[in-house]
Amino acid sequence: MRWRRRHALMVVTVAALLAAGCGGAGTAHTEASFRYGTGGLVPVSFAAPQATSALASFASVALASDLDRALPHGTSAVAWSLAHPVSVYGSRHAGRPETRFAVHDQWGITQVFLVRRAIPGWLEVYLPTRPNESTGWIRSSSVELALDPYRVVVDLAAHELTTYRAGRAVMHTTVGVGKPATPTPHGLFYVAESLKMEPSTGPYGTYAFGLSAHSTLLKTFGTGDAQIALHGTNEPASIGKNWSNGCVHMSDTVADWLARTLPLGTPVQIT
Repeated sequence: MRWRRRHALMVVTVAALLAAGCGGAGTAHTEASFRYGTGGLVPVSFAAPQATSALASFASVALASDLDRALPHGTSAVAWSLAHPVSVYGSRHAGRPETRFAVHDQWGITQVFLVRRAIPGWLEVYLPTRPNESTGWIRSSSVELALDPYRVVVDLAAHELTTYRAGRAVMHTTVGVGKPATPTPHGLFYVAESLKMEPSTGPYGTYAFGLSAHSTLLKTFGTGDAQIALHGTNEPASIGKNWSNGCVHMSDTVADWLARTLPLGTPVQIT
């Protein structure tokens, strides 16, 4: 099955967006402050997975818990379903699921899960929920799998973002991060949503990439959940500084490159 995404046009307020309140001199934007026009938000398309022997092996063979040895160097596994909601269990021995994730999220974007480890019949996956780095178990038979050769590393102290492909650095840039009162959280997260901003002249630039991370201090940005994002900016002077409410912001040129490059599910390590 091809890895695909529904396209949608929606009218929303910035305050309701996953990244709302992240930028703008470190202040949360109110619902009335920024409003997108009829263009709304357009989910970013992403490439179908390669039909590799490694993917076939991962999908069909019982793996050890060490994915670093089971997968090609620098590669991660991403799970999703287009057929039905994904049931998530607290443990492999639980009789019933703790929660279910719909096929698509509120933006019409396919829900994906970064795989942490695999055992016969089961996958432990990272979840886009609080607390940060939450995991759960899903049945391997209930999802499709894809290999992702990309990985993003954000060094908060150095204000640097590096993108790797198969373990090799392919892009390096300076970024802005959270200010001391609202720091960017540390941890291993993944790209859960990719949104094209229309118009592209707002505080989130051309693209915003919602992560599975959430602010550890704030519960909401405006009227939306305090979800951390990578995004562009209309304030280039803020790049390289501790400026935001927790999001990682970059030049629009870099955001455009990430939109063309990163699949959903790409790991984002913030240190």
